Amino acid sequence: MWRKRSELTKFVNGKFMTDEDRCPSPIITDLEGDGVNEIVLISNDLQHLNILAMPLNSEDEDKTLAHVIVKNRAEISFNKKFPDYTPKPHVVGVGFTDPYLSLMQIRKQIIVVVSEDWQVLCYNHQLELLWHQQLALPEVDFKLLEVKALTVTVSPFSIEQKHRGLVVVAGNFRYKLQKPDLYTDFKMKEEKNRQNRTIDTSIVEENETLTQFSTFALSAEDGALLWMQTFGESQTFKESNKSKRLSDIHWKLQLHHKSSHKGESPWKDYGSQLDQFLPHIWADNSDTQVRMARINKEFERSSSEHSEEVASTTPAPALSPHHLIGFSYGGHRPHSPDEHVKNPNSLVLRCPDGLRVVSLVTGQPRTSLIFPADRSLYMDMDGDGHAEKLIWDAGQHYTPCFLDIWRVNPILEKVDQIGLCTSKRLFWTRSWSMEEDIYKKIPPQLIKSVARKSGVLRHFLGHNLFEDNTYDIITYGGLGRVSSIGLDGTIHWQTLTEAKWADISMNMRRTGGRQISDSIKEEFLLSFQPSMVIMPIEESGPKVAVAVAAWNTLSVVDLVEGILLSQHSLPAPSAGPLVYGDFDNDGLMDIIVTCKKGYIGFSLKLQHNYEYTVLYTVIVFLVIILFSWLVAISSHKDDSESDDDDDEQLEDDTMLIGGDDNISRLQGNDS
Repeated sequence: MWRKRSELTKFVNGKFMTDEDRCPSPIITDLEGDGVNEIVLISNDLQHLNILAMPLNSEDEDKTLAHVIVKNRAEISFNKKFPDYTPKPHVVGVGFTDPYLSLMQIRKQIIVVVSEDWQVLCYNHQLELLWHQQLALPEVDFKLLEVKALTVTVSPFSIEQKHRGLVVVAGNFRYKLQKPDLYTDFKMKEEKNRQNRTIDTSIVEENETLTQFSTFALSAEDGALLWMQTFGESQTFKESNKSKRLSDIHWKLQLHHKSSHKGESPWKDYGSQLDQFLPHIWADNSDTQVRMARINKEFERSSSEHSEEVASTTPAPALSPHHLIGFSYGGHRPHSPDEHVKNPNSLVLRCPDGLRVVSLVTGQPRTSLIFPADRSLYMDMDGDGHAEKLIWDAGQHYTPCFLDIWRVNPILEKVDQIGLCTSKRLFWTRSWSMEEDIYKKIPPQLIKSVARKSGVLRHFLGHNLFEDNTYDIITYGGLGRVSSIGLDGTIHWQTLTEAKWADISMNMRRTGGRQISDSIKEEFLLSFQPSMVIMPIEESGPKVAVAVAAWNTLSVVDLVEGILLSQHSLPAPSAGPLVYGDFDNDGLMDIIVTCKKGYIGFSLKLQHNYEYTVLYTVIVFLVIILFSWLVAISSHKDDSESDDDDDEQLEDDTMLIGGDDNISRLQGNDS
């Protein structure tokens, strides 16, 4: 539908996007509250913030993609604190600062940009700079560090009356990792004419001494620091010149037992209130989240604690708990998902070391559920209060075709293994695990079960009675196959799409295959990034579809029955995560794809198959006529046979009567 071109000369290598110059993902939202969505995007030079609008329809729209209209544009000006280092934007967030009060209310949103060195810039809906804040940094040489996790959230909830709105920045650093040069390694093995050219994609084990997760609560009005919380034993941070003394504005952190903080309670004290935040997985920075919630211990709390948190937070918003399907924003004005939480009192942080819950008012830790950052899935499958570990990536030389389920407590033991790359039929079973790619692996996603179950045996065994507590495993691999599998190994559906890349990977790994140019090999190893996202079809509707993007194709598959809903070619390989939203304001979700040529917007449209409807009507009409004709022929044949039987009976009766008359005549003559 539209495109936003990228300048190749702005990339580090001048050819395509790599990890050094990846941009934050675009955001589709209504900034001005006028019912028209805009696109917030950072250009590929990492120096300009743009607000984009849809291009006008033209007659040549079907021939060439129209360029998107740049509605507003501003230069991002970060302070250069370190020599020979230019800060780059890392994440972007948008949100409201005024609470939702009525359907007639028009609210404007703000835009928050956070750099790699934790500079926070806040803009209004017209890209006017409102404030600039520098967050505390570790007291080490910043050139040795890189961002491990970083996210930003904007909320209309206020924790102090004199401050309007809240901006929460959360993240951590790690020492820079010595990443291998994949393309150089591959060329060396290729020159040695090795039969197996599988390269080593592992990285040096990271140093965890600086990976404690930190959370900052800022006023959305002026950027003032309200509180700061750091998890971990080391807390050596540099003091910001613009901020107040940290000891004066937040409670003093006290650690004990090396793992818990003062006032922190066990996870089980909150019962099932936190189950909504499971399953947990942290594979990369896209999994870092900050969500608002209202949770309380499952026993009577003191009145002082209750009054402190209720009096300090904003009154409950005028939002109904559920959306109305078929209406824009679910029958409401534009709003964020966290605004459905009535009177929140906690922040739930999804970070590399698990789930952490802190107080919204003070930042004090309330509870935590610690998991290692090993890219595995964690969830309580049997309801015993302990999370099981689901390993989907066995290592660099293994394909992600098996899901190993391990029980962690009370002892570590393997419970089951689910095959993810298997097709099962009545008389045969096929596995394609050896054909899958080992370079580009996409983690499976666990969602509440939406797949349609079938089978008489399954019905009589009672499996359909507990569908509310079941999950679907959504997998996607290099062969372009999207699958929905139950936790018991049942295959709900499998759909083969054109969004694949395994053929390139196999030809690179083995000799004697199709010749691939060096430019394609380099782009595949250093830039290509396949993507999968679970998404709704309608605005504010349930997530019932999955979109996948690969080397040259974008596909959308239905999660209920596995129907291929849409498919379109791509001009260049995908180089970033997919983003969905309604940028053409028609009530249906649209998709933005990132590639080396820029950003491309695809609009989803409902296409009514009138031809199939007419064909179906004609076939039904012909079947009815044929059936009527057969019935008429059968009835006519039965009538004919009935008439023949009546004629034969009449002849027999006539012959019988005639015989009686002859006998009577003969008897009369004898007399």
